[in-house]
Amino acid sequence: MSVEVCYTSCSSNQTPTCVNWGKNNLICFASCNSIRIYDPWWGSGGKILNTLCGHTQRVNSVKWIAGPRCETELVSGSSDGNAIVWSLKGDDYVSFVLRGHESNVNIVDCLYRDSECKAAVIATASLDSTVKVWTRSNVDGDFELKQNLVFGYGIAMAMRIAFLPATTTLVMACGMDNSNIQLYVEDNDRFCESEVLRGHENWVRGLDFTVDDRGDLILASSSQDSLIRLWRFSHVSTKPSADEYELILKKSRVKTSNYDCVISLESILAGHESWVYSVNWNMKDFTVLSASLDKSMIIWGYDANSGLWLEKVRVGEVGGNTLGFYGGMFGPNGDTILAHGYHGAFHIWSCSKEGDSWDPVVTVNGHFNEVADLGWEPQGEFLLSVSTDQTTRIHAPWTFGDKITTWHEISRPQVHGYDLSCIAVLSRYKFASGAEEKIVRSFKAPKNFVQNFCRICHIDDSYEESATVEPKGAAVPSLGLSNKAVYEDDNADQATAKTTKEPYPEESYFKAVDLAEPPTEETLLQNTLWPEIQKLYGHGYEIYSLAASPDGVLLASACKSTTKEHAAILIWDTSTWTQLQKLYSHTLTIVQLAFSPDSKHLLSVSRDRRWSIFTRDTDTNTFQLKGTTDKKTGIHTRIIWCCAWSHDSQYFATGSRDGKVVIWGRNPDKPPEDVLGQYEAVGHVLEFKGESVTALAFAPVTVEGSYLVGVGFESGIIKLYQWNVKGWELFSILDNRSAHHLTVRRLSFRPVVGEAGSKVRNNRLQLASCGSDYTLRIYTINVNDT
Repeated sequence: MSVEVCYTSCSSNQTPTCVNWGKNNLICFASCNSIRIYDPWWGSGGKILNTLCGHTQRVNSVKWIAGPRCETELVSGSSDGNAIVWSLKGDDYVSFVLRGHESNVNIVDCLYRDSECKAAVIATASLDSTVKVWTRSNVDGDFELKQNLVFGYGIAMAMRIAFLPATTTLVMACGMDNSNIQLYVEDNDRFCESEVLRGHENWVRGLDFTVDDRGDLILASSSQDSLIRLWRFSHVSTKPSADEYELILKKSRVKTSNYDCVISLESILAGHESWVYSVNWNMKDFTVLSASLDKSMIIWGYDANSGLWLEKVRVGEVGGNTLGFYGGMFGPNGDTILAHGYHGAFHIWSCSKEGDSWDPVVTVNGHFNEVADLGWEPQGEFLLSVSTDQTTRIHAPWTFGDKITTWHEISRPQVHGYDLSCIAVLSRYKFASGAEEKIVRSFKAPKNFVQNFCRICHIDDSYEESATVEPKGAAVPSLGLSNKAVYEDDNADQATAKTTKEPYPEESYFKAVDLAEPPTEETLLQNTLWPEIQKLYGHGYEIYSLAASPDGVLLASACKSTTKEHAAILIWDTSTWTQLQKLYSHTLTIVQLAFSPDSKHLLSVSRDRRWSIFTRDTDTNTFQLKGTTDKKTGIHTRIIWCCAWSHDSQYFATGSRDGKVVIWGRNPDKPPEDVLGQYEAVGHVLEFKGESVTALAFAPVTVEGSYLVGVGFESGIIKLYQWNVKGWELFSILDNRSAHHLTVRRLSFRPVVGEAGSKVRNNRLQLASCGSDYTLRIYTINVNDT
């Protein structure tokens, strides 16, 4: 029996230097407080292979230690004031912490000093107005603080180190918040202030060095003034003529004991309309890539005929609610380019074999804030998730040819204006969501999604025929929150401003697209919305929890509350969207609702440390309270965070902040003498000292005669247990690298046995989890007998 991570969905942090693509063809990027290792070419469409946990706050910068070989070490800098060196030893990464900064470490840069990749130097820039230089003499040694550069009240916004051509002398460029570039040159193993390059009119945000075919060092710098400047470091002969020497005195100069050069402004590149956050050289053909908040990336190349640097290629986003790119870089072979956006999404373009076009590549993306809830489609074909990043996303498996199946985001049915908190899946093509508003919103899939879903996931066409959907797609009005149905393939007329008196379009642009592979970020943003079919009013405060009955007939909702009146559960008929009943029992916010798999019971748990169970009258679709707990009968002494039903509806579990997991069952022989009714605790209590239980889930089948229970914790780990009336047995532990490094918000087993997207029937189970670390994960559980 084993557990393996099948899918990891997350985004990069909102910082310019949080992504780096190494010669090893792996992308390391910062996500929340962790670092992810991402292989963009794994299987059908890429996969996150590894997670490195060691920081306690947001990671701001990551960088592979550059050298002549494929990289096996990387450095990360975090808001916790530390930098960490990660070294690959066998199949795992070993960490070494660099402590010394008094504030956020915003930028890291590093390289090897020798061809054996043993001696290395690391520079870390911090908000404490310092740059610290760390060195290591051999691969078995530790990094030591070599030098501390103090800027007074200045802050380095960009930093890059490189070798002066044909030497082992290092030069370091620091882009400052005073619009200047400060140069430091190594002399006698210490960096000495050398020269200041002036010209930019705003903060310098991007720097990169390269060596041209003449052997000169070229520095590219980008700034918030929307311009890119190229600086040439020209080597000075040992005996310059009198005229050359006079010219040298008028220019910026870098001079050491073994190297002498003058610095001149090679060119100014103007083409962006907003801040330019990064520049990156392509060593293969001497071109430079720039990424900007104007939603575009430009490849600049030198034109020998005109003697000018000209724009060769421009790629980027069109439309959508985005704020441009935070960074961009070439792939290791120079024929691919990567960008990461303001909302953490990845964009990869690959140059065609003919070299005349750059085509988008399928990537792995995810939420850029806490993932609050998730839910499986009833047959387990795809997974829905909601987040405080105000989006609802659909994740599904995709197989390209005979390659390994990979999971990707295939639709973004809701882009809201409020933080989303909960979701309930009503059927394959219907769901309801709740946010920090008093309204429950329900959605139905448009025709364009159904067609694309069937093609991408290779689903039988009979599913498409059974989905009676009319709209082609959806669009959002300019100042609205409701997804409006679109019945045409292209609503360009409605989404175009008619007059100067009405400068804003009536709604966002939608264009029906036929997809056979997962969509790009631009398509997800504006062409995969679902129409909103109903708003449900009735709650007095923000919606906090939702649950749908497995038969799809009923929807239960609850909101934040501090009184019994507002802690009511509202029951809705999903065919007419009318309110059927209000259920009263709790006095504080209900944090989770769960229908039993047979749809006969509704379970609720609350901040008031109680659970309540309501039984359904199938004739009237009404519920009656059949059992609850109080101070005398309750086992939990703190907030009950979570609950779950067994697949046969015989038992339910509750987990709370006090670290206890309790299994409850109905005893028909027990007289209903107290508030518990006929319900009682079964077996012994599973207790974790010092841990808060935040998520629970039962597998859809028994394993070796026992129930398989997933338990998620506030620490981010997940434990799998086998349970029967005799007791608990630990099945597996998923640590912070395999699970989450912050609170586990929800666990949910795939409702049917087998792997989603697999053509081969097997007895494997799949478990989905989401957490406060911006991450959604799916695990494949191999069991011997089910």
